[in-house]
Amino acid sequence: GRTAINVGKPSSTLSELIMDVYGLKAEETLMVGDRLDTDITFGNDSGMKSALVLTGCATSSDIASAMKDDESSLMIPSIIFPHVGYMFDDAAGDN
Repeated sequence: GRTAINVGKPSSTLSELIMDVYGLKAEETLMVGDRLDTDITFGNDSGMKSALVLTGCATSSDIASAMKDDESSLMIPSIIFPHVGYMFDDAAGDN
């Protein structure tokens, strides 16, 4: 038989593949997602900055809980956006 390898988020195998295929540097890459346990953990654990958008799964309560739990430090995003439009200068000024 074969040995299974998890390559889904937050797998380091996936981040290494993405960096290699696209010629990216983790320290210059931003992982954007809506889940703390997969997207944000994936970015942080891979050496990227991480951005959480609050229009998906995670809520501000989830972030507060993660900040109180030392074991959840990888789930704390570098930046939080109310929605993905805030990532673009023009969209942020239109509110």
